[in-house]
Amino acid sequence: MSPKLTGGSTLAEHKASTREAMIDAFAEQLRERGWQDLKLQEVARAAGVARTAVYNYFPDRTALLLAWSQREMTRFMTLAERELADRTEPVDRLEILVKLVLTEFSFQRGAGASVATMLPPEDRARFFEHVAPLAALVGQLLEDGMEKGVFVRADTAVTGQLIMACLETQRHALLAGQKVHTAVERTLPFLMRALGVPEGRRAGGT
Repeated sequence: MSPKLTGGSTLAEHKASTREAMIDAFAEQLRERGWQDLKLQEVARAAGVARTAVYNYFPDRTALLLAWSQREMTRFMTLAERELADRTEPVDRLEILVKLVLTEFSFQRGAGASVATMLPPEDRARFFEHVAPLAALVGQLLEDGMEKGVFVRADTAVTGQLIMACLETQRHALLAGQKVHTAVERTLPFLMRALGVPEGRRAGGT
């Protein structure tokens, strides 16, 4: 039942393609069934492979969750870096990142923090390791703004955690169908005030 090699494909390419197909199938099953009802045999069926083949790549569904989470963060970071590449103004850069994060939340039906709460502590810690690149990016944006005198000086790690916690409060409403611009209007002015940005300097006149 495992996909056959096509002309010109190497074994490494075949394995990579099969692994991606399994992660795609996992994401589909997660959206449709939720974490509690997700079964590896259904992931295998959706990926077009035998159930035993799944275990050659992922020992359990938690391993699949971690692989999917890592892939999603890599994709998001590529998007964020592209969107921020030609922006230099700290307020503008932070506003763009806030909008990107909230938009991402709106797409993550059946996933995210709600799944993490069902994991054992050690797996939960591994799941949240995937946000480290985003936390580092937020820290860089904050440090840049502080050095330029746009944001008030504070501990960047703590401030970054508070920013992400503020955005996290919008996840449930976004997953329930709230518009992204509504979540932005709720959070961005608050964040800018907390960072000491005068109203006249806020991007987009926010």
